[in-house]
Amino acid sequence: RLHAITRDYTRLHATMLDGADKLRMRLHATMLDGANTRARNEYLRKGAERQPDYDSSSWARTALSLSVKRRALASYAYPLAFVNLTCIVWTVLHETATLSRSTTEMQSLDGAYSLTFSAMGFLLVFRLSRAAVRWWDCRASFGAITAGVRDFVDVFLIYTDGSRGQETARSGAADDACAWACAFVVASKAFLRGEKDGPARDELMGILSDEDRLAMSRASHPPLYALSMCRRCVRRAFCGTSSSSVEAGRRDAATAVEEASVRSELNKQCEFLALQVGALERLRSTKIPEVYVIHLRTFLLLYLMSMPFVFVNRWGWGTIPAVGAVSFALLGIEGAATECEIPFKPDHINHLKMDAYIMGCFANVSSILEWNSDRANGERRGDLLRADVVEETKIDVKNSESSS
Repeated sequence: RLHAITRDYTRLHATMLDGADKLRMRLHATMLDGANTRARNEYLRKGAERQPDYDSSSWARTALSLSVKRRALASYAYPLAFVNLTCIVWTVLHETATLSRSTTEMQSLDGAYSLTFSAMGFLLVFRLSRAAVRWWDCRASFGAITAGVRDFVDVFLIYTDGSRGQETARSGAADDACAWACAFVVASKAFLRGEKDGPARDELMGILSDEDRLAMSRASHPPLYALSMCRRCVRRAFCGTSSSSVEAGRRDAATAVEEASVRSELNKQCEFLALQVGALERLRSTKIPEVYVIHLRTFLLLYLMSMPFVFVNRWGWGTIPAVGAVSFALLGIEGAATECEIPFKPDHINHLKMDAYIMGCFANVSSILEWNSDRANGERRGDLLRADVVEETKIDVKNSESSS
């Protein structure tokens, strides 16, 4: 055990980067560390478990689901209860002859009722379709953030780190940029969910120090703070990296052009990430116009509230289950639209599973760091074999097996 600890310490010490005032371990050593990885995954997994996935191919688990959270019953429970309570009271009064038949005779409204249902059905379909589009736009933008971070990290490492075992002057900037890019994803999640305390310590274990994490959390806009740090790392890596003007003058023109091209690409990727988080902010703060929601809900309630008055003479006691089924169906559509319109809450099953997305993003970044540490220059290894040699080897192996 002591030998293993000494070996791990030696390996980590070999990956330290010489900073201005102190030694600092490289990001691929801290982020890929087993304890740090377990801490991050355990924290994010707890968040992901609150938003479990479902089997869309199973009719039994979807059509017969009794889950209140999956059906988002909380978003329309009060109007559903009010409509059905009114229906029960009116039906009981009618069927127990408490009210006269002439008082409850409203069958002449059947024609107008059918026309109202057609118009309201169109409004409901439009409402749900717009909410679904908004949900998908949110998912696409957050997916673009995770993909953009992966690309940013990969490009930055390719053009800053040297071959395996060689530390360059830009390695510190590369580590900082990759760490801030990972922090940007986590900060975006916390910002969209309205978490005032910002990312938790375990979410960024092995990525940011507590000092950096708190500085980002206290910023007025944490995602933009992290992105601004990324841009500063780009400037540090590709602007003024030479120690003197003499050394800067010695650089050939091709190197200068290449650095300018890489700097432009990385800045464009930062701009892309800023646009995505801006799109998510816009979707979070902009709802469907109020006049549309008011008009739809007013006529939806009037339609459902009038059902027992119109059909009680025809359906009798069957009015209660009929109104219950219709109100559950129509209010459920409105409830689904409300649930999906701004999908950023951590305890809603139907909202974006951002913890799971971040776990995937961190796994990809960890793999990129590992690949960069192992094959920074993308070199091939091993000997290539001819196809006929491979076939001869297979035949020899079969002959030896049969003879034995």
